[in-house]
Amino acid sequence: MSANLLAFCSRLLSWYQINPSKRTGAMSAVESDSLPMGAPGSSLVAYMPHTGLLINDDNFLPEMREELDVINRQVESYNDELSLLRSMSAQFLKCGNQKLYSYLSGYNHLISEADASYAENALRSEYWKRVMALTDVLSVMSDEKKKEWDKQFTADRYHLPPQEIPDFTLDAVVTTVVALLNDRHQFIKDRVYAVFQSLSRQHKTNKAFGFSTRMITSGVCEGVKDKWVKLKVEFKESGLMPLSELRVICSYFRGETVKPVYDTKKMVENMVGHVGFRNWISLDGNSIRFRVYKNGSMHIDVHPDIAERLNNILAAIVPLALPAERVAHTKATLQEFPALKRCIDFHSRMQLAELDFTQNEKEWSSWTSLGYAGENAD
Repeated sequence: MSANLLAFCSRLLSWYQINPSKRTGAMSAVESDSLPMGAPGSSLVAYMPHTGLLINDDNFLPEMREELDVINRQVESYNDELSLLRSMSAQFLKCGNQKLYSYLSGYNHLISEADASYAENALRSEYWKRVMALTDVLSVMSDEKKKEWDKQFTADRYHLPPQEIPDFTLDAVVTTVVALLNDRHQFIKDRVYAVFQSLSRQHKTNKAFGFSTRMITSGVCEGVKDKWVKLKVEFKESGLMPLSELRVICSYFRGETVKPVYDTKKMVENMVGHVGFRNWISLDGNSIRFRVYKNGSMHIDVHPDIAERLNNILAAIVPLALPAERVAHTKATLQEFPALKRCIDFHSRMQLAELDFTQNEKEWSSWTSLGYAGENAD
C-alpha cells in the first residue's frame, strides 16, 4: 500500500469521526439527538435513557485503520492469482495445447476466450466477496439493495451481454468500502420504512403511532385441513418477514454485529407450540415480544427505547406517519415491558437456533441444516 493512500484514508476516517454530521449532510435520525450529562464520547454515542445502556457508533463501524492492511494483502493476493490465471489461460489457448486442457477437464470442452474472461470475472467476484465479509454492510442492506449488489459483483457465465465485474484495485476497494460504510445509516432507514409499510393496514394501531404502540401483521399462519389433526396450523415465512426484519434492526441498535436471520419460522413454530397462541413471547434480550393468533395475525411490541429510535427514523422519512406531538413513554409502559437484557452475540444465537437435537438410547446428538450455521462454518 502506498504511503499516500494510507495517509489519505487515515485523514478521511478521522474527519468522519470528528465531523459525524457531515457523513450524511446532517445529523442522521439513526444517531441520538442528545446525550446525558457526563456520557462518554461524541454525538456518535447513542444513549438509551430508560435502561442506561450506552452504545458507541464506533462499534458499528469496523476499524478501517486495522483493515487497510487486510485489504492490501487481499489486493496483492488477487494480483498474484490473476497473473497466474492469465499465464495458464495463455498456455491453454495456444492451438497445440487446447487438447491438453480437454484431457485435464475430462474431455469436457476446449477452452475459449469467453472461458478466460469468465474466469477473471469469477476471480474478481470472489475477492470482492472476501472484502465485503470484513464489514456488516451486506447484512444491513435491504433485500433489494443486496440483489443490486449481487447483480453487479457476482460472476455469471451465461450473462448477456458479457459481464464485467469491477476491477479489484486498491483505490476501488478502499473507495467502495468507505462509501458503503458511510451509507449504512441510509440502509437501516430503508429497512425501517419497509417494515412500517409491511404492517397490516386493517388495524388503526399501525397507522398513527409508528413503532410506539402495538404493531399488527397478518398472514403469519393459516389453518390447514388434516384428517388426523383437528386444527393444523402452518406458518408462512412471508408473513413473518416483519418480525425477522425487526430482529435485524434491533440487533443493530443494540450494538451487535448484524447477521441475516434464518431461524424465525422455525423459532416461532417451536415457541408457539410450547406456550400456545395468544401468549407473549420475548426475543433477543427482550428487544421484541410477540404473540400469534389462530386467525393468522401477529401482535408485535418493540422495547420502548428501541421503538423511540425507530420512530425518529420514521418521522424523518414520513413525517405524517406520527402525531405532531409524541408523548414520552410512561413509567407504566416501561414497567409492563421486560427490561432489556445483555445476551450472547447475534451470530451465536443464530447458530444455536439452527441446531436440532436427537436422542439415541442414552446418547444425545446435535446437527444443523445447511442454513445459517452451514454458511458460516469455518
